Formats: sequence, structure tokens, C-alpha cells
Amino acid sequence: MKREFVFRISSNFLGTKSCLFLSVLVICNMSFALATNESLFALEAVQTQLTEDQNKFHHIIGIAQNNMNMTLDNIFVHVIISDNNDTILGNYSNQVAVHPLGPSEETPFDVLIYDKNHNNQVKNYTVDFTYNGTKITKKALEIHSTSSKLDATGFYYISGRITNNMNNISTSTTVIAALYDKNNDLIGIWKAQSEPYNIPPLSTASFTIPVTDRSQGFNIYNYTLYSNNS
Repeated sequence: MKREFVFRISSNFLGTKSCLFLSVLVICNMSFALATNESLFALEAVQTQLTEDQNKFHHIIGIAQNNMNMTLDNIFVHVIISDNNDTILGNYSNQVAVHPLGPSEETPFDVLIYDKNHNNQVKNYTVDFTYNGTKITKKALEIHSTSSKLDATGFYYISGRITNNMNNISTSTTVIAALYDKNNDLIGIWKAQSEPYNIPPLSTASFTIPVTDRSQGFNIYNYTLYSNNS
């Protein structure tokens, strides 16, 4: 039976801080009664942030966690932006970075607000998730031997190696970086494919994630890496 759960987090953007208020809307097949607390909080946005890149585009970025004892797939994040009077300015969406997502696992997300005309009007936003359950097993990818550097131009590079511990090929292998400043605030989501991007079974590939936004590069204090493939 297909189930779809929608979770909404309302947030007022005040400078670089986000104040979160959680409300829940559940949509499901009418023949199925949803009764458990675990289901109500299946996918949680543990952090969200409204940011602006060096090209003056706004982004809604964040980290979502799977709190269910099952794997989730086809995960999309949907953003509604509004002004100070709660008038809707636009709707935007994107797929999360890691999918499928196993129990207790986290995934970054990045939704681009591509209409700059709304930059000065955005005062509030909501973040919704839609997804399905799946029986697909967890992907055995291991990231190790990482290093990072900031060059003189303000570009920041994260490099390392990723191992495919599966008995089948890992196709379109991607490494994602969630970047944090010294206050542990999320400031950017970046990704790059491994080299080679199709990793044979029980083999290792290299990767380099270039952070080419100087407004972020000089402020990176820490980062967390995630992996994905198709």
C-alpha cells in the first residue's frame, strides 16, 4: 500500500537564524488508518537555512533525517516562500541529495529560489517532504581519506576517496558536502561525482568537491560528507 506523508516546517528568517515551528499534515489511503507516533515524525528537517549565494540567488538548504524503521525513496522537498503578510510568492522543489534513505540516515537538500525579484520580499517559508517506502537495500559506500584546502582565490576544495563495498557496480557515484560556519550554521550544499563515477565492485575512486562560491569558501569551518549513486 502506498503512503504519502507531508511534513511542514514554518520558519521566520531573521538575519542568519531560523526559528522553527513544526506542524504535521498526513495524507494517506482512506482505507488505512494512521495511528503510530513513529509515522507522524517519519521525515524530520533537523536544520534549515535561507542563504544567498555570490550571484544573489536565494537557497533554502537543510538536513532531513529518516526517523522511521524503514527505507524511504523518491524523496522530494517542496518549498513555499511568502512575504511578511504571508502572501505566497512562489513554489519551488528539488530531490534530496541521498536516496534511498535508510532508517536514522540523514540527507542534505538544496532548493534554489531562481526568481531574484522576490529576494527582498521573502520573510517566511515552509518546507514539505513527500516520499514513498521502498524495499531497496542500503548502498554500501564508504568515504575515507579526506582533506580540504582554501586557495588564494577563495575557492575551497574537499578531496578524498570513496570505496564501493558492494558486489555490484556503483553507477553515477556522487559525494555531497554540507558546509558549516564557525557557529555551526549550515551555509551551503555542494557535490561532485567520483572519478571514475562508475565504481566497480569492491573498488575505490577519488573525488574532489570544488566550492567556487567565495562568499562561502572563506567562512567554511567544518563539513559533513554524504554519498549517493543511481
